[in-house]
Amino acid sequence: MQVTRGMRRRSEKQARRRERLPADALIAGVDLAKKEAVVVYVRASDRARVGKLRVGSDPAGRARLIARGRELVAAHGTGPLVVAMEPTSHFWKPLARAAEAAGVGYVLVQGFVVAHARELDDLTRDKTDTRDATLIADLAAELRFTETRLPEGPWAELEILVAARDARRVERSGALQEMRALLELVWPDLLEACPDLIGTHLQALLRTGLTPQAVATLPRHRFTALLRRHHPRRFLRSMAARLHAAAHDVPELPETPAAALRWRLAAERVALADTAIAELDARMIELLGQTGYGWLRGRIRGLGDATLAALLALTGDPARYDDARCLVKLAGTNPTERSSGEYEAAGGIHRRGRPILRSMAYQAAVCLVRHEPEFRRRYHELTDERRAHRLTPKQAYVALANKLLRTLWSMATSGRGYEPAIARGEVRPLPIAA
Repeated sequence: MQVTRGMRRRSEKQARRRERLPADALIAGVDLAKKEAVVVYVRASDRARVGKLRVGSDPAGRARLIARGRELVAAHGTGPLVVAMEPTSHFWKPLARAAEAAGVGYVLVQGFVVAHARELDDLTRDKTDTRDATLIADLAAELRFTETRLPEGPWAELEILVAARDARRVERSGALQEMRALLELVWPDLLEACPDLIGTHLQALLRTGLTPQAVATLPRHRFTALLRRHHPRRFLRSMAARLHAAAHDVPELPETPAAALRWRLAAERVALADTAIAELDARMIELLGQTGYGWLRGRIRGLGDATLAALLALTGDPARYDDARCLVKLAGTNPTERSSGEYEAAGGIHRRGRPILRSMAYQAAVCLVRHEPEFRRRYHELTDERRAHRLTPKQAYVALANKLLRTLWSMATSGRGYEPAIARGEVRPLPIAA
């Protein structure tokens, strides 16, 4: 039987994992929580339980966990101590940082794997802290853990900036929704006069912060210029004219002080969020140059520098992945399959990756279809009515988001710029020479 490339990659991955967790190691399986954690110490060689501990989720508790593990290593004559845990929220990061500072290794076992291991263990779904800690240690002994590590250097700050940026986007979205609700209350006739008011136009209108009555007092050219400044190159001049005309045609409604105050506060929140996002984007672009991937900027038409920095921050260093499909799997947009016997069927996407990365890649795909010819051509191919397995527009955008992630991996690992022939799969890029 021929040894395939996938088999070699799996063997190399198992070898790397065995290097991180030797066969004679002492594993500290940790079930993390907000206030305290349960630790079960297991010998990797025979899965024997040699100790149990309950510690606080504070620096003193983490130090006690490591100290007790070292005592058991000396008592039982095992190999090195390795901490195994689930990547629970942000709780795992302080423990991983403490393990690194103490010279102790750590591994992460996915929560999905632990949940299924409960049923495989004794065919029940019973969940206790002690049982979960034991299962985590057993799964680590079987090398069923990820190779995730704490980000370092500019990657760590990029990850923090992406989280802050996403929080600002959520805050801005909430303020826009509040203004939309107020618009329906104090100026419902505008929405009736312009039933085809799309989201982009409505956001531009709301971001101005003008009350409904203030729009009618502005000259039309000033109103159009104001809207185009909030949404450059997207706001149609004809739509601005229609909105301005509708503002004069609808009857003027008296504004209550409460509604005017809420409108002004929401507009200020939108403006502050936009300013904060712009500052975060500038810092992310600056950090992108420090990662060594600054040369990717501007290589793909329609992919902004801030979006590129956010995608790389969410995926981490692309060179650490074996294959381009790893990025797609990380986003959770890899398609499922439901085939059995002669029956073949494709399902939806897994959605078991990072939601922010999935959303960001989708939005980037929408922009690329508008501005990049190769992505636009592929979009029309996927949605062509004459195609045997025609995709809906949303499905096509997901497919193009996967294509973008694979393209970024190919560019980062090969050191070559964007080439349509590589994007079409006609040419396979060569890896970077060692």
